[in-house]
Amino acid sequence: MSNRIKELTNRGVVPGDALCVIEEFLPGPGTYEYNGVVRAALVGSTIADLNTRVINVKPRIREPILPRRGSIVYGIIVLIREEYAIVRLVSDVSGIKYHTSFTAILHISQVTDKFIKDLFEVLRMGDIVKAKVLNDSIPYNISIKDPKLGVVLAFCGRCGSLLKFESGDLLKCPACGNSERRKVSADYGKLKGLIPWIK
Repeated sequence: MSNRIKELTNRGVVPGDALCVIEEFLPGPGTYEYNGVVRAALVGSTIADLNTRVINVKPRIREPILPRRGSIVYGIIVLIREEYAIVRLVSDVSGIKYHTSFTAILHISQVTDKFIKDLFEVLRMGDIVKAKVLNDSIPYNISIKDPKLGVVLAFCGRCGSLLKFESGDLLKCPACGNSERRKVSADYGKLKGLIPWIK
């Protein structure tokens, strides 16, 4: 069987190529079964796993970067209502920008464990948030409950200047002295280099 494994591993394939019969290996990602034969669904290289008895095709093209369940992302609040906010997801936690923005919903129950009357108490339009993705489909549901998650950058509601962290959930404008409350991330202001226009 080891010769068969060597024969099936790292073999270049195109869609429709026969890989093996279903009795040898089950179809995994990048493959499908048709009439008892496991075939390639992608252009790529085969990977046969003897432990799980599954054969996969690893694509030769780079897979697009997508938000996934459990991943940490950055987004911009584009719409806010009393019980939910619409967030445009723009990059992953390492600052790698998505090729297209994705829409996410932030429900009031996923903001904090403390009681809040509405989202306007802790978020504003234009805030940049660090959030955790809760599902794998669009629209994404996100959460900012964790202390490391929440608003990482906010702007003054009066003059539009960048707000500076004061203490707890309080932010202060250095230009006009206005103070505002947010659900502040422990990483507030630590975006240097992740987003090009932040100095």
